Amino acid sequence: MKRMVSSASVEQACAEVSDFTDERMMTEFERFFQEQPAICDFVVEATSSSRPKVREFSLFLSFMVFKAANIDGFPASNPVSEDAIDASCRECERWVEQIHAASESGAGVPGAVPREDEPHLVEYVISELNEPLEDGHLEDDERGEVFFVLKTVIGSLAGRKHEIED
Repeated sequence: MKRMVSSASVEQACAEVSDFTDERMMTEFERFFQEQPAICDFVVEATSSSRPKVREFSLFLSFMVFKAANIDGFPASNPVSEDAIDASCRECERWVEQIHAASESGAGVPGAVPREDEPHLVEYVISELNEPLEDGHLEDDERGEVFFVLKTVIGSLAGRKHEIED
């Protein structure tokens, strides 16, 4: 059975980051960019036509997912590949299509909604998307964009973590 990132790891990541100074945050972001360049490139590219607020928020949430995954045993020395991100993006598209189909059909049947492999990370992202930002809020389509980007990031990090464990 695949091990998922725990809620305790997500909470620990949030607690640690909340105590960071601006200097420490910049150092940690630099580490993230160096250790996961393909993820950072994907986030920047996927949000290139969005407002800077969307791009910055997507990068921050990606960092938080990376931090929680590291706390829970994802080896930082194994960067996610572009192929893994592409595969995760395709999987995310299928996941969204299944959710959309289930909502259109009104299916309340177990199994109609796909099972989430990383529920604690997805729950964290959703909770952050529902919070107002310091300088305003995201529009619904922007929240959907950020969710899709983060679901892809989560899938690529989680997929790499599971490959290493198997």
